[in-house]
Amino acid sequence: MACVAVNSLVRTIELELLQPLPRPIVRQKQLIPANKNLIQNLHQKLGDLIELFDENRMDGIQAIKDLETKLRDVAFRVEDEIEFQIVHLYEIEEMEELLAGIAGLFLENPQRTIDAEEDLGIAADLFVEKPQSGETDDAQRSWHSFKLGCILEEAIRDIDAIYKDLSKVKMEYVALQGIRRKTTTTTLAAAAASTTSSGGENASHSQPLQGSNIMVGKDNEFQIVMGMLIQHSSKQREIVSIKGMGGIGKTTLAKRVYEDSSTVFHFDKRAWVVASQYHDKSEMLTDLLESMGDSIDGSTKEDWLAQRLYQKLVQRRYFVVIDDIWSVEAWDSVKACFPDNGNGSRVLLTTRFAEVATIIGSNNDFSHQMQLLEEDESWNLFNEKRSNSLRSEEFDMIVRPIVKKCRGLPLAIVVAAGLFSKIHTLDEWKNVAEALNSSATTTTTTTIEEECSRILSSSYNHLPHSSKACFLYLSIFPEDKEIRIKNVVKLWIAEGLVKASKGMSFDPAARRHIQELKDRNLILVSRPSGCGRKVKTFRMHDLLHSLCVREAKKENLLHVVYKSRFNFPQKDFRWVSIQSQRLNEEKLYSSLINCRSIFVFSGQYTFSNSKLSPLSRVLYNTGVCEIAYLVHLRCVLSCLEVTISDPFCNWNLQTLSGRRIDKMSFLEFPQLQHLRSDWGLSDFPISFPENLKSICGLIPDQCTKEVFTKIPYLKKVMILCEDGWSDCINNIAYSHQLQSLHLLGTYLGPPLVIPNINDLVCLKNLMKLRFSYLRFEWKAINILSKLPKLEVLRLSRCMCIGEEWELSEEENFNELIYLEIKARNLERWEASDCNFPNLERLVLDCCKELENIPDEFAEIPNLKSIELYGCLHSAVDSAKEIQRKQLDQGNDNMVVIVENIKELKSSSGSSEDDELSS
Repeated sequence: MACVAVNSLVRTIELELLQPLPRPIVRQKQLIPANKNLIQNLHQKLGDLIELFDENRMDGIQAIKDLETKLRDVAFRVEDEIEFQIVHLYEIEEMEELLAGIAGLFLENPQRTIDAEEDLGIAADLFVEKPQSGETDDAQRSWHSFKLGCILEEAIRDIDAIYKDLSKVKMEYVALQGIRRKTTTTTLAAAAASTTSSGGENASHSQPLQGSNIMVGKDNEFQIVMGMLIQHSSKQREIVSIKGMGGIGKTTLAKRVYEDSSTVFHFDKRAWVVASQYHDKSEMLTDLLESMGDSIDGSTKEDWLAQRLYQKLVQRRYFVVIDDIWSVEAWDSVKACFPDNGNGSRVLLTTRFAEVATIIGSNNDFSHQMQLLEEDESWNLFNEKRSNSLRSEEFDMIVRPIVKKCRGLPLAIVVAAGLFSKIHTLDEWKNVAEALNSSATTTTTTTIEEECSRILSSSYNHLPHSSKACFLYLSIFPEDKEIRIKNVVKLWIAEGLVKASKGMSFDPAARRHIQELKDRNLILVSRPSGCGRKVKTFRMHDLLHSLCVREAKKENLLHVVYKSRFNFPQKDFRWVSIQSQRLNEEKLYSSLINCRSIFVFSGQYTFSNSKLSPLSRVLYNTGVCEIAYLVHLRCVLSCLEVTISDPFCNWNLQTLSGRRIDKMSFLEFPQLQHLRSDWGLSDFPISFPENLKSICGLIPDQCTKEVFTKIPYLKKVMILCEDGWSDCINNIAYSHQLQSLHLLGTYLGPPLVIPNINDLVCLKNLMKLRFSYLRFEWKAINILSKLPKLEVLRLSRCMCIGEEWELSEEENFNELIYLEIKARNLERWEASDCNFPNLERLVLDCCKELENIPDEFAEIPNLKSIELYGCLHSAVDSAKEIQRKQLDQGNDNMVVIVENIKELKSSSGSSEDDELSS
């Protein structure tokens, strides 16, 4: 498919040749003036061609596939030629500087000068087609401009030819539509007769089920598994298994069991981990501990992790889920961490392999085989998942055969529903159904897996080209990886896969693609944001992930270095995903020389400029990076240590994020929008690019009025403070567009007092506010109620001055949706529903002295959850009473989530977990 290639080329043209202020060397060599019309013409033609591909979709036609392949090759070739020419310009400049420097050494010896010029002339020819003797700098500039013009002219000719051929194929297709329409009508009539005779007509009038759509028809299976976990009399540690084919709903059932209130109250500890196909013991142990609230450093040794996990579970009644386990070896690597306490602890495994379940599981009493949905259950699930209102007998006749082909597999049904939800006319429905049927084999020989694969592929093929490119990019992430939205948005933008418009910038355009994939059920929301309005993280079902990887590899986009296979790419790939901790680094580096983007998900590797392609644009989680002369670098994200020694080359750098970033100037980063250093920016000059949208790691001395007034689009700021705040808080008020603010003190000493909190009230657009490791008076927090748009307030590991938080009738947080309090010495809380009228989620973490939650919170109409971690029994009881009252008022969705309560017998008690979380 050409989607990635064309989107990437379009963005490269915009960055390098259509910017109001292109990079200095392009201006110096005057590449653009003589080629301006060609540049704009090619940019427009590429957009028109993609629109033509998207119009009147004809998926599955070989002529269309051939043209897409041809377009892909042309786009990649042209982008390589443009970017290599820019690299070439820097090489020429560097060589000219070198020649000038060396020539100066020979000024006192004419004969040596002559010899040197002859030798250096040979070297210079390696880098540039040298103009004829006597030609001026203008002639050289004309040569570079002429060379770019040749590239653009050839590209336009190729694009015009593809456009002409595509138009011809589409015209021929339209001419055949009339014949095919008659055939389709006959087929639909036969299907209608078959449906009526089989009694299916009654099923078509069934009402969609309410509640969890994925769990249609699964209530009995839920009760069976709950019986194994809670009601069974065995006091031994039992291994419970849920087995079934991919896409049947094993993870969904396990998640429902894991989150059920009966499970939460029955077990002292709960933990969750995804094993996946290529399991890694350290990662599994880390994920288990983090699911219980521990914060684990990436360098922690495996033995310590195992011991820590055992200690947290010993003498506790625990419930652990190991999701998607593929092998007995994965279980054997961690099973010693799960003690048998003789108190009814349970480990739940989900697997698609019956043999794995048999070997690991306790016995048949603790094993459940997932069942496919019945035909009426399948139809109900499809109707619940299709979001449009096209529900008539004619529409139903079209899709009923498709739902039947899903063979009761929930994933196939859900994806099919997402596909049909995105098409809005009867003709489009007929075309998609016809495409699905035309690729089918006979019903008697087609397996469920094959039917599912075809439906998933059809949903992918029917994506608009821009969304298809974004979907393919998700192949870089490991299977079952929880993917952060904010990271993938930055990566999509850096790769040029997202198109902005006059009415929409890149970030919201990228988030529209997230919504598109979510609407089509191609991604699964994992965690919503604190306010619940956005998606924070998502996952992909492993069958969809496999499809994504397969398509990306087929297009020569992706190479994966897997955990268990030390394989290296044998030819050019744009993206390399490293998922192995142990490999030959020299062999790895030699295989990356033509790679555009490098992603590291296991291990830590040092990358320097000499080991990377001159076309590199993305470095993700790559450990230590020593970067110079990577002229096309756009995104350095989540790296440990970053050194950029020549900022003048990195004109297009958009994101720079790492634990530590060495001192450098920001004067030559006009595209930089996101800057983050977890260790702070204390060595940086007080001069930042004006286009920055987020800065994380500022110190108070950098928080001047000039900084905040000169960065007009700043949306997010994190400030680190170890000593004092000076005028920092007062100056923040000049950042009028600020939406998110995090003030972070030091955890090594006593918490710092926040001065002048009332100055924050000037931030009229502030939506998220977080204090960490700080001290404050509760009356100062009350002042924040004057922030008109505040939706999220987090008081993390703070020390409040005073034991009581009391709010008056006038101090109302009218827009607050999410409130998190982690303050150990809070004892009493006096508030009403009027103080938090729109609160949806309340989190109390390690509030060891808080006796009760205000009773009037039962009157908050939108309250969805109260979460308590390491709190008193009396606080838990008050939360449950609020839940009971909410239920009486018709709020069936309000839940109470409790962790680490049973060991807290009194307000004076303590536990290991309390100390760790304090």
